[in-house]
Amino acid sequence: MKDLLSLINVHKTYNLNERSAINKVSFNCSSGKMTAILGSSGSGKTTLLRLIAGLEIPDGGKIILDGKIINSQSIFVPPEKRDCTLVFQDYALFPNMTVFENVSFGKTVKNNVKKIHELLDLAKINGLENRYPNEISGGQQQRVALVRALITNPSLLLLDEPLSHLDQELKDSVRVELSSLLKQKGMTSLFVSHDTEDALAMADEIIVLNNGKIDQIGNPMEIYSFPVNRYVALLFGKTNFIPRDLIPNGQHYFVDQDTNSKVIPVRPHQITIVEKNSNINYPTLSGKIISSHAKGNHKEVKLKSNKLILTLNVPITSNINIGNELTVTFKDKIS
Repeated sequence: MKDLLSLINVHKTYNLNERSAINKVSFNCSSGKMTAILGSSGSGKTTLLRLIAGLEIPDGGKIILDGKIINSQSIFVPPEKRDCTLVFQDYALFPNMTVFENVSFGKTVKNNVKKIHELLDLAKINGLENRYPNEISGGQQQRVALVRALITNPSLLLLDEPLSHLDQELKDSVRVELSSLLKQKGMTSLFVSHDTEDALAMADEIIVLNNGKIDQIGNPMEIYSFPVNRYVALLFGKTNFIPRDLIPNGQHYFVDQDTNSKVIPVRPHQITIVEKNSNINYPTLSGKIISSHAKGNHKEVKLKSNKLILTLNVPITSNINIGNELTVTFKDKIS
């Protein structure tokens, strides 16, 4: 599949005495695919997006969009001449224009009322066309900005935390609708987020950014199931780091920089309780329950085995008491 966007050794430093905001980053975005740049606050996500959009100038490296160099040591294509559109996290709407005027401003589709209303309906803001930005909520303003970007039908759509201002119920539906719409249009998109649920639900590929460097690139299940380090694992929630010698046939491990030892990342739901007198052929670990509390539809239990403390999930109805002995296994992590 053709790569619509390519970055080659792109780097950016704001102050000479500080670490690079973006440190020799290289990756490709396939045409028609949705790519997520995922990372914690300060990892460089938004800076990277602004470099691609032309709002920042890199100190080095090359950016190629649809076969054309838009950034290099000798070339800089200004933002307005790049075939990409950036949806800002802070909306960037015209305060003196209505919703309809904002989404149709300067567009060849200004008179295509049907298309505008279809997109407004998709974003669940139909009926707000005659209101001004200060008359609608922050979440609605974000969706107006998204519709305005989609109207232009760019080759590349850039989104900065596109769902951050939506409540959870609306976010769940918009994730599906947004990714479905972009796929139907065959649009290539790149969005940055700190929300792993957004990345897992919408992205075809995830790029994990850490302190300006890429830690891992892969499809959502690869990143979630086979993290290459502690940072990537913990982005997706609580993780146990089990010494590899306790799971000798473990299917995936990495050398943990914190301990300089081989560990296997195990999610709380991947730990199974072994019933008494069970005859199993998997490695087991026994310990004492040191805490237990309800969390949604399950209980989160902490088990201490020598110096190792494990976090596991058990059914909410489980008869689990602090001080009890418990034996667990990691059969889901055996190759």
